[in-house]
Amino acid sequence: MREMQRQAYEDYSRFVVLTGRRRVGKTSLVYRLMEETKVVAPALYFFVGRKAEATLVRTYCEEVRTKLEEYVPEGINSFRGLLQLLLEIGKRRRFTLFIDEFQEFDNVNAGVFSDVQELWDRYKKETNVCLIVSGSIFRMMERIFKDEEQPLFGRDDCTIRLRPFTTTTMREILSDYKVNYTNEDLLALWTITGGVARYIEQLMNNRCTSVNKMLHYVCSGGDSYFIEEGKSVLVQEFGKQYGTYFSILDQIAHGDVTQSDIEASLGVKSLGGQLKVLEEKYGIIRKKRPVGAKEGSQTVRYEIQDNFFRFWFRYVNRYASLIEIGNFQALEQIMVDDYTTFSGIALERWFRQKMMESCRYKTIGGWWKSGGVNSKGDGDDFEIDIVAVTLKGDVEAYEVKRNPKKYSSKRLLEKVEMMKRHLFRGQEVKTGCLSLEDM
Repeated sequence: MREMQRQAYEDYSRFVVLTGRRRVGKTSLVYRLMEETKVVAPALYFFVGRKAEATLVRTYCEEVRTKLEEYVPEGINSFRGLLQLLLEIGKRRRFTLFIDEFQEFDNVNAGVFSDVQELWDRYKKETNVCLIVSGSIFRMMERIFKDEEQPLFGRDDCTIRLRPFTTTTMREILSDYKVNYTNEDLLALWTITGGVARYIEQLMNNRCTSVNKMLHYVCSGGDSYFIEEGKSVLVQEFGKQYGTYFSILDQIAHGDVTQSDIEASLGVKSLGGQLKVLEEKYGIIRKKRPVGAKEGSQTVRYEIQDNFFRFWFRYVNRYASLIEIGNFQALEQIMVDDYTTFSGIALERWFRQKMMESCRYKTIGGWWKSGGVNSKGDGDDFEIDIVAVTLKGDVEAYEVKRNPKKYSSKRLLEKVEMMKRHLFRGQEVKTGCLSLEDM
């Protein structure tokens, strides 16, 4: 991003797209860049809230007057008018323009995207503006800039997807606050935050470095940051339809489930459209298929991608009645009692993430008997937690157990033999157990 800014100032304007979920640190990252380079050139910050366009523009105009100390005539009430004024200024001055939650223009005035495209094409080569736009809804940002039918397709010079902290970074952060941390502490941090910067910051600043301290802090009362976080983030995303989406996510949070499972639990005939929106528009859930299954395979389970939202729907949304009457002690006890089971799933996700970060594999997933788990539970005995194929083509299969004493190498070999009837025939498969000790 700094290189893009340098090129914009020395050559001609550059357009940077920054994506990533809320609280992952996008705004902080750009703010740091703006602060470090303010001696070289000033910077503007525009936040796109769900307000009338004229109201937003009035706020932006004041930002221009304050930060650039430029004359902005009264009466500008469209973003197009203000952007054109800024690009005219960009002919004689260099500066950075940061537009936060850029995708929200779709709700304010979708015509803004065409306006930006037209003006950017006209002014880019004769100005020195570093335009940075960020967005929290990855799928929407991807559609705006990667869909050939959209006006801003191909206009970005650089796209950066900011992700949560890696497993290695999380380990380093926790060790800064607790030198003698345990893997149980590390797993709790991962289970609750998923590596999201803001959530880790909340826990570490309050010296919550153990399982019990973290869970206690989450349940610290009505002003707990974590209690309101899930709703405040997702209601803003979903709007008036959040009730249906919350119900679906609540079901998924209680296990990897099929569409028919969710529909049966909610008493709804078809939720295919809502599931598609949650996956393709918001990127909150994803389909899981057995390793080797074809893309169109109906052997599908759904899971919430984000650890924090899994945690929030598992406990906070499900037990909202306890929160309403202020019984946080009961909520905390529920979390403590269920933690071992719930964190076992998180441990599996930890190892998958760690394997992805190693860059040694071309395929990482799970495997279960074709057809999945039926109402009688058939097929459940033939599920392997992690199946991975290395870049060299070697196959590995692992069971994930919090307690390695519960691991049966004989049983895993039986499952591998069943898998090899359908997949990897004739190949050797390395097997093993991954536990807390291996984090």
